[in-house]
Amino acid sequence: MQISAKYIFVSHRKQTMVKSLTKESESGYNYRMNRIEDNSWIIKRPIAHRGLHDEFLPENSKAAYENAIKNGYPIEMDIQLTKDGELVCFHDDNMKRMTGVDAFVYDKTLSEIREMRLAGTDEGIMTFGEFLKLVGGKVPLMIEIKTTARYKEVAEKTVRALDGYTGEFAVQSFDPRIIKVVRQSAPEIIRGQLICRKRHKGVAYYKDFLLRHGLLNFLSKPDFINMNVECLPVPKRIKRGRRVISWTIRTESDKEKAYKYAENVIFEKMRI
Repeated sequence: MQISAKYIFVSHRKQTMVKSLTKESESGYNYRMNRIEDNSWIIKRPIAHRGLHDEFLPENSKAAYENAIKNGYPIEMDIQLTKDGELVCFHDDNMKRMTGVDAFVYDKTLSEIREMRLAGTDEGIMTFGEFLKLVGGKVPLMIEIKTTARYKEVAEKTVRALDGYTGEFAVQSFDPRIIKVVRQSAPEIIRGQLICRKRHKGVAYYKDFLLRHGLLNFLSKPDFINMNVECLPVPKRIKRGRRVISWTIRTESDKEKAYKYAENVIFEKMRI
C-alpha cells in the first residue's frame, strides 16, 4: 500500500493545521482520509444537541446555547431559511411543536418569526448571525444545514456568514447537495454527512435508498460520517476511512453503543 501526504493550512477560519492522506488500497481504489486530526474537538469533546437544553431551557434557544457555553460543551445547532431569505436557528420544518404556530419556517418572514416564542417561554428564535455573535468562539460549533428546495441559497449564505468567524466549527447536512455547495464554495471547511439508515416517510424510495446507503457521498465528499446511533455500526463501504460520530445519545445504553462504533457523540437529556 502506498501512502502520500500533504498538509493544508487554513488561516482565516482557525481550523488549525490539517493533514490530508491519500491511500491506495490493494483493490486499487483511491480515497482521501479525512482531515480531522486525532486531537480534534470533533472526536474528543461530546457535543450538546441543539444546545444544552432541558425542560426549562428550550432547544436551539439563547438560554440553551449559553448553558452549553457555561458548561464547556461544543454546540450542535440547526439552520433554516425564512421566506425572505434569512438564516434562523430552528430544527423542525413545521414550527408547531416548538412555537404552537402551525406553519413552515420557509413560509414565514423573519419579522413574523421574531414574534414567536419557544416552548411557552420568553425565549425567541435567533438568527444565525446573532448566534455566531453570542458564541464568539467560546466553544466549537457543529452546524447542521437543514434540507430545503433552496439548498444552494442556504449553503452559500451559511458560508458567507461564517467567513471571518474566528471560532472552530464544522458543517454537516443530510443533504449531499448542500455539502457539495459548501465544499465548492469553501473547501477548507470541515464537512460531515449525516446519515440515518431508517426509512424516511415522505421521501421517494429511490432517493431514500441512495441517502440511507451513502451512495451520494461522492457529491459531499465528507470528512466525517454522523450516523444515527440506532443504525450503528457504519458499513465499511460508507465509512471508507472517515471519522465517525453518532447522534442522538439519550441513555447510557446509547452511549455505550456509540462509543463502541464511533469516536464521539451528540447528546441530549443527559450529561457526558
